[in-house]
Amino acid sequence: MADQDITHRMREQRLRTLALADQISEDRWREPALPGGRTLHDQLTHLLAWDEWAVAVFEISALRALPPSLVHALQESDDYNARTEERYRRLSRDDILSALQGAIDRVILSAVRSASDGQPWEERHIAELAGVRITAESGSATSDISGPSVGEILLHLLEHESAHAEEISAAFGIEPHLERFTGGEGRQPPPV
Repeated sequence: MADQDITHRMREQRLRTLALADQISEDRWREPALPGGRTLHDQLTHLLAWDEWAVAVFEISALRALPPSLVHALQESDDYNARTEERYRRLSRDDILSALQGAIDRVILSAVRSASDGQPWEERHIAELAGVRITAESGSATSDISGPSVGEILLHLLEHESAHAEEISAAFGIEPHLERFTGGEGRQPPPV
């Protein structure tokens, strides 16, 4: 089941991202330690913003045409990233961790609920995004004339988050400790 695979992989990746971020002490969240001088705070709000974008795209496109702002966000991703990082600048570490924890389920639920006409949800195409370049670790592709599918967008989000999690791991010299988030027992490493 491809649909269960992508949703399971997305939840696992979010868990790894949260486990990494949780290890970083609050005083280091705004340190420009990531590639391009980005902070952990900016990197995580960046992921949150793209989750919110995906929810809006899935839900609105199931009802009507997308507003231009959602199409432009993907076309002009650097501008979108800068605006959202500024918008989230005042969120606390705990606010961001909580928002990221809940956002992944909202993304998946909105993707699944967006199905129509008996078509599998992951195969539904977003026509307004036709011709827009989608870049991910596996390469970049321009969506065809029918636009990217919901499944392709989810795969892009997954690869995008995975790449950022690797950057976090390398920049702070840590590996994810999933025990806190999976209910496992054991001694937690001290924050970095």
